[in-house]
Amino acid sequence: MSKPLSLYLGRITPWQSGHPNFTATVSGTLEPITTAAAVVETLPAAFDLDTAIGAQLDATGKWIGPSRNVPLPIPGAYFAWSDPARGWGLGVWKGPYSQQYGITQLGDETYRRLLKAVVLSNHWDGTLPGYQAILDAFFVDPETYVFVQDKGQVPYPQGTFAWGISGRGWNEAAWRGGTASAPAIGAVNVAISVCIAGKIPSPVLLGLLAQNALRLKPAGVSVDYRVTSVDRAPLFGFGVQNQYVSGWGAGAWAVSPETLLNRS
Repeated sequence: MSKPLSLYLGRITPWQSGHPNFTATVSGTLEPITTAAAVVETLPAAFDLDTAIGAQLDATGKWIGPSRNVPLPIPGAYFAWSDPARGWGLGVWKGPYSQQYGITQLGDETYRRLLKAVVLSNHWDGTLPGYQAILDAFFVDPETYVFVQDKGQVPYPQGTFAWGISGRGWNEAAWRGGTASAPAIGAVNVAISVCIAGKIPSPVLLGLLAQNALRLKPAGVSVDYRVTSVDRAPLFGFGVQNQYVSGWGAGAWAVSPETLLNRS
């Protein structure tokens, strides 16, 4: 911890303390040093991810990776069929040099959550609970329900004896001999879906999802994002009735973030 200037001035011996020129010389020599030490002491807090703002948060972001400036689609900018606001005589033709994306600067709080999500993803253990924890740290609105659907399926070979599988235990399945050919396992669907029900996130958050800004993609696994197409509605699905998934009359079709951005 840095020491105040008064501490050093208080240590001047009585022999010199009565000489103002001597005290002024000591004060002028030590004041820049004590001031610099106090400033250096505040630097860690100024660049701390939880408290940094403005330029300091930008500097922290350079260490972590993502930039505050992100490209987002420009909705409704060009001519489109069957759109009364962008049809004949209204829509602008998209030329060869027309931009499809605009640069948006994230606010401090959104940028902070993005940086935290990237830090957490760098320490992710590869499990679905860990995946969910990262999403919960990024989506903080209690009316937005985010969950992960694991679509991975490993089809077992049929007809060969196996422990713990109904229909393939003792007196139910055949032993595989040394000369028997290997059973066909089939393809494994290594894919997950990040589903968002309830309140639809802002266009900025949808744009971040569309470009996988959270960097939550395991190697060899495909990840897609699906968002409710009706604000504050659960996703449509059979056999479930809650705030995440509901059936006829309550659930809404799940669409990609890009679809919602283009619709907006």
